[in-house]
Amino acid sequence: MDKYMWWQKAVFYQIYPRSFKDSTNNGIGDLKGIISKLDYLKELGIDAIWYSPFFMSPQEDFGYDITAYDKIAPEYGTMDDFKLLLEKSHALGIKMILDLVLNHTSDKHPWFLESKKDQSNPKADWYVWKDGKKKNGKKPPNNWKSIIGGSMWKWNEKRGQFYLHQFLPCQPDLNWRNEEVKQQMFDYIEYWLNKGVDGFRLDIIHTLFEDNKFRDNPKSWRLFPSESSSASLFQNPRYTQFLPETIEICKSIRKIVNNYSPPRMLVGEATREPKAIRSLYGAHNDGLNLVFNFSLCNTDFNPKKITKIIQESESLLPEPYWPCFCLSNHDNKRMISKLGNNEEKMRLFTLLLLSIRGTPFIYYGEEVGMHQVKIPKSQWSDPIAFLKFFKLPIGRFFNRDGCRTPMQWKPVENNAGFSPNSSIKPWLPVPPSLMTQNVETQLNNKDSLLKFYHDLLKFRKNSLALQIGTFSLLSTANEKILTYKRTFGDEKLIIILNFSNKVVEIVNPTIDGFKAFSTKSIIDHNNFVSNIILDKFEGIILDIRS
Repeated sequence: MDKYMWWQKAVFYQIYPRSFKDSTNNGIGDLKGIISKLDYLKELGIDAIWYSPFFMSPQEDFGYDITAYDKIAPEYGTMDDFKLLLEKSHALGIKMILDLVLNHTSDKHPWFLESKKDQSNPKADWYVWKDGKKKNGKKPPNNWKSIIGGSMWKWNEKRGQFYLHQFLPCQPDLNWRNEEVKQQMFDYIEYWLNKGVDGFRLDIIHTLFEDNKFRDNPKSWRLFPSESSSASLFQNPRYTQFLPETIEICKSIRKIVNNYSPPRMLVGEATREPKAIRSLYGAHNDGLNLVFNFSLCNTDFNPKKITKIIQESESLLPEPYWPCFCLSNHDNKRMISKLGNNEEKMRLFTLLLLSIRGTPFIYYGEEVGMHQVKIPKSQWSDPIAFLKFFKLPIGRFFNRDGCRTPMQWKPVENNAGFSPNSSIKPWLPVPPSLMTQNVETQLNNKDSLLKFYHDLLKFRKNSLALQIGTFSLLSTANEKILTYKRTFGDEKLIIILNFSNKVVEIVNPTIDGFKAFSTKSIIDHNNFVSNIILDKFEGIILDIRS
């Protein structure tokens, strides 16, 4: 029996449903639109799709504020549409991963509407409530700050208390110390597993519990977190993130998932340094199957820094633990724009993502080089963009709209083929780059970025070394070169990435193999014995099996 699970070998693709494909001409993506593009994703080489939430929601945070965990939001479709999406995905061999928001609900959820009435109603303890300080009780209970800044507490006049929100004020935190809450959320997990979904992405899972003594978080001089410190906004979140109780819940959910066959999986989102993320896997690999490592999203185009990221990942997550990487997502600036919209650099990073040990996630539109879009203020949608802290409108600097624009299908001005009717204005604008960064144009260009993704994903699918092989970094005399080896059985591959803007020659008489893949369009299958020449920003895969 294969000791490796399907999710260790798979390439995942994230779809932001609102932005993928509109089938109804209302400018909003939907489930039927996604169904119409499943063949495209199958042909691309995708094994599994993670869907950002399409549950019932007032859409104040576009689905991450849920009012019913067992219903589909009408703008996205119906339960019948969901069933058809699941059925057609499975028929194509594509797994379905749903996004579960376990930390909080919408403040429009019936549970919260009941909970905020008074302190004696049946749902009074379903959320985290606390008396305030000072004589009138209207000073927050402690110094806790939300993930996006500002106090983690919001006053409710009717109940006469503060409620907790780790994220936006419209997203009150559930009280996971309440057994009824815990059981209800576990029931929803089983509800979707029973329908046949293949797993879950768990939103900000590290925030489920807070200190039950409500102690102040320690102060810090750090404004932004780093790879070595989770402190931010001048505070260390010691009492609000990664509590032991949260780890226990991860283990409980893993037990639920393990009861299902065929095997299901869990991938967690957590914002903190890798050492803390490691705890969510469980001390005995009995927690989450995967946890996102966002280090590649936030690093520079620098092989030394990337080497450090890989070394730390390999050190913290030796087999059977399994890393998980991405380059972008719905909360992060698109990678190609971080790289100055340089396609050569994007190809190099993509080869890195798809060849290091771990499960890769591709964000929709990466395969055609969709750019980060500068959204005019008049068209802002992201609620974070409108936030003000200390009376300053700093939320606009964290506007996530630019990475959520509609998928670019065709070279059609106005909506890039996102809606059936080209005159329909989509919910967010598309940029002028749509004329070249689109699926239709690139499918017909053998040198396009999309063709590169097709070729690389096909190579990976045929290579057990890249999927599940052992990993080892190799030393190099050139500080602009990153080199590593993947091995499975007699398949031995060496990946060489040139981060320099100059042609580089590597003299290495120990290598005897052929160039099996390159980020450039021409593949040279001649044998290499004593030297390898890399073009600027070129990455190659050498097959050195004897």
